Order: sequence, then C-alpha cells, then structure tokens
Amino acid sequence: MKRIMVAVCLLLAGAGVLGYPVVSKYLSDKNSSYVMDNYEKNVAKLDQATLDKEWEKAVAFNDSLAGNPVRDPFVKGSGYAMQSNYYDLLKIEDMMGTLEVPKIRVKMPIYHGTKSSTLRKGIGHLEGSSLPVGGGNTHAVLTGHTGVTAGKMLTDLTEVKKGDLFFLTVLNRTLAYQVDQIQVVLPEQTEALKMIPGEDHVTLLTCTPYGVNSHRLLVRGVRTTYVPEEKNAIKPVKSSKEHRKILLAAATTGTVMLLLIGIRIYYLRKKS
Repeated sequence: MKRIMVAVCLLLAGAGVLGYPVVSKYLSDKNSSYVMDNYEKNVAKLDQATLDKEWEKAVAFNDSLAGNPVRDPFVKGSGYAMQSNYYDLLKIEDMMGTLEVPKIRVKMPIYHGTKSSTLRKGIGHLEGSSLPVGGGNTHAVLTGHTGVTAGKMLTDLTEVKKGDLFFLTVLNRTLAYQVDQIQVVLPEQTEALKMIPGEDHVTLLTCTPYGVNSHRLLVRGVRTTYVPEEKNAIKPVKSSKEHRKILLAAATTGTVMLLLIGIRIYYLRKKS
C-alpha cells in the first residue's frame, strides 16, 4: 500500500509538471493585469500639474544622461552608477509604465532596473538609458526574458517585423513607436543602444536564440504619432515557435513522467 501511495504522489507530480506552464502563465498574466490596473487608478488620482511636474523631472534626467555609456542588462559586473534619484522618477506603485506590443499580445508593466527579481515579474528599464518619456536625444532600452515557463514575456519578440508598432503608457501619456531596425548582436556589442542626436528611439531587448541565449535580439522603434484607431486595428499573430517549444518541452516531460509512473503502478499492482 505504501508503494502505491508513493506512486500516486509521483503521478500527481507528473500532472503538475504537465500543467505548470499553463497555470504559471495564467497567474503571471493575472498579476500583471492587477498591477497595471492599480497603476492606472493611482495615476488617475493625480492632478495634471503633478503629472506634468513628474514628467519634467524625467525629461531633465534624460538631459543629464547625454554621452553616458550603456551596458548589457544580462551580464553581471558591467554595471552603471545611476544617479541617486533614478528609482524615484516616474514611480507610481513601484511601476514606471506599461509596454504593449499588440502583434504578439504583450502588455506588461515596466519596472526600474534589470535585476533578476524585476525581470521575473515584468519588463525592466535598462539603467543608463533614457527614461521612456520620448523627446529628441533619447534612447530608452526595455528588457525582458525569453523562454521562461513563468510567462511569455518577450519570447515572441522574434515575430515582430519592421513597420510594426508598439506602445508605451507612462503616467497619463501614450507614446507610439514604429519598428525601424532589428539586429542580433553579441552581449558586448552595445553600440546600437546608444542615443542618436536629435532622434527619439526605444529598443526592446531580449536574449536569443531560445535555449542558448548567447546573443541579444534588439528591436528598435522610432517615435511616431499615436493614433488609437491604428492600435486597435492591429491583428496579433499566433504564438512563436519559441513559445511553442517551451510548452512542448513541459508537456513532453510531464507525459514521460506520467507514463513511467503508470508503468510503475501497473507492476506494483500485478506484484501484489
């Protein structure tokens, strides 16, 4: 009887492995929706004068960054000494804003910094890059994981093409960017993340290829006019091969475990 109970526990564990990616993604999406809703509610409580003042602080911060170097967010030890007030700027409910890429069904909170704990719950703003408030002489870099079972994150960023749109909502303003450049580079190649005088860019950065993570996928957008109707008309694509690989790997592992446990239970019953 004891052996059968152990086998049953293992059977349940196998079922848990099988369902983990789906449940984990659901919980991640629910949490993201919750924090983004709270962000919008708290922004709505602020008067326009306060919002304008906070925006101006971020613009002034960006002006002070001109000429400073950028780094790779996934390489430890390549740090950048940020100004002491960085984590207080654009901070509402611990968030900086939201990133939305309609083509790949991504809408996630943006947080300050790129620590592992930050990237597990959403998109991280790369320290040393411009704050995401737009304007000439700015280049904000937003980073996210690829290939994690805890959520889709930026796994489907490979499906984004030149001409596609993505959007940032910061405080009570929405900024639109149109993809104008896509590159795959080595971690130490950060030239493409630098600010270009007079231009307004945002780059979405993630590791690639799936399962290897030896390079960085850089999807850069240039500022364009925000037209709500254009955003609403965007048709999302199906999940990418990378995202399907994650689900398939988990499903295969769970299925194999269930089969092995089933065989074990069969022989235990036959023996008894």
